[in-house]
Amino acid sequence: MLTSIEIMNTHYFHNISILLVMIGLCFMIVSVKISLKINETVSQATKQKWSVITGLMILFLLGYSSFLYLQFQSMDQYLELITGIVFLGGSLFVLMVMGVIQNTLLLMNTASRALENEMQEHKLLSNKLKQSQATMDSIFNSAIPLCITGKDFEIIQANKAFYGIFGHLTQSVDRPKCFESHPSDDCNSDSCPLTRILKGEKEVVSDMIKHDINGQEKTFIVTARPFLNAQKEVIGIVESFQDITERKRAEDAKVDLINELQNTVEQVNILSGMLPICASCKNIRDDKGYWNKIESYIRNHSKVEFSHGICPDCAQKLYPDLYNEAINNN
Repeated sequence: MLTSIEIMNTHYFHNISILLVMIGLCFMIVSVKISLKINETVSQATKQKWSVITGLMILFLLGYSSFLYLQFQSMDQYLELITGIVFLGGSLFVLMVMGVIQNTLLLMNTASRALENEMQEHKLLSNKLKQSQATMDSIFNSAIPLCITGKDFEIIQANKAFYGIFGHLTQSVDRPKCFESHPSDDCNSDSCPLTRILKGEKEVVSDMIKHDINGQEKTFIVTARPFLNAQKEVIGIVESFQDITERKRAEDAKVDLINELQNTVEQVNILSGMLPICASCKNIRDDKGYWNKIESYIRNHSKVEFSHGICPDCAQKLYPDLYNEAINNN
C-alpha cells in the first residue's frame, strides 16, 4: 500500500511531467513553423534533408501530443511505447541535423576558401591599380606641362607645370575650354590637334606660339596623342608643351648672324679677283671693256667714298718750292 506521502509525490511528479511536455509542445510548434519557412529558402541540395528534419519535428509534435493525450486519459500502458518512439525520432533528428550541419560546414569552408582566394585576387588587383596610379601620377606630375582635353574642348585635367605656365582661369566654369586657357592661331581650325586626332591621326607635333600667365609670348613644341577610355575609344587628347622660346631666339639670332655674314661676304667679294689696271695712268678696265678711273670703279663697286689730297712725293715733284718751304718751316 502506498502511503499518503508517496501518493502526493507521485501526483507531484506526474503534474510536472505534464507541464514540461506542454512547454516542449509549444516550443515544438514554434520550431515547426520556423522550419517550414527555412525549407522555402534552403538550396536545392539540402531541401530534401531539411524536409526530413521538418518531418521528424512534426513526429515529435505528434509524440508530445500523444503523450499528453495518454496522460489525461490515464492510458499508462502506451506511455512507454510513445516514449520509445519519441526517443527514436530524437536520435534520427540529431543524426539528420548533424548531416545538415556537416554539409553546411563543408559549403561554408568551400565558400570561405573561395572568398579568401577572391580577396587575395582583389588585393593583388588593388596593389596593381595602386602601382599603376602611382606610375601615372609620377608621369603626369612631371616637369613637362601636360593637360588632357575632352572631345568637347574642355580641359579634363592638367598638372602643376601646366598651370604654372598658363594659370587657372578665373571664370566660374569648372572646366575651361582649351581655346580659352591657352589659345593659339590653330584654335578653331582644321589645324587644331584635337580635330586632327579625332579625324584619325595618331600623333600631332607642331610649333605653336602661346602667351603665358604673365602675357609673355612663348614658343612651344606641342605634342598631342589620343586619350582613350577602357573600351579603347578616343575621348580626347593628351598634350605636352615643350618650351623652346630660348632655343627659338637663339636660332633666330643665328639666322640673322648668318645673313649678316653673307651680306658682308658679298660686299667683300665685290672687289675680289683680278683687276686689269693700266700700268701708266692706273685706270681699271671693267667687264664691258671700258676703262674707268680707279676711284670711279671702286665707288661703283663698293660703298667707299673718296676725298682728294696729295702725298709728299707728289707734292715735292709738282710743287717743289712749296714743299721745301713747308719742310723748312717744320
